[in-house]
Amino acid sequence: MTEEDRGAVRRTNPIRLRYKIIAYVVVWILALLLTAPGLWALAWMFPLGLVAVVNRHAANAGGWGVLIGGYAVYLVHGYFYFRSKTVMRTAILYGILVILLLGNVAGCREMIHLH
Repeated sequence: MTEEDRGAVRRTNPIRLRYKIIAYVVVWILALLLTAPGLWALAWMFPLGLVAVVNRHAANAGGWGVLIGGYAVYLVHGYFYFRSKTVMRTAILYGILVILLLGNVAGCREMIHLH
């Protein structure tokens, strides 16, 4: 194997995009199902749960800026997750997503007093 071949092997991602997408969608669906069964009309407000973990008042009264900031966290994370090139980096970013979503679920449940 030449040096050029080894470089090409290192640049390829051993985790196919298809599997990344499946894992991403599955964890999001699970998080949404765990959050608030029966309150699907409010699903678009899901990112506020992440803010509620830190500051419940800001999540309830923060307005559009807080909501858009919550969406931005997930968009930035998704960008890095789907562009990750190694198994280790993909696994770490997936773990971060799981932690974010668990925090979000806990925050949402706190905001609507489900626990």
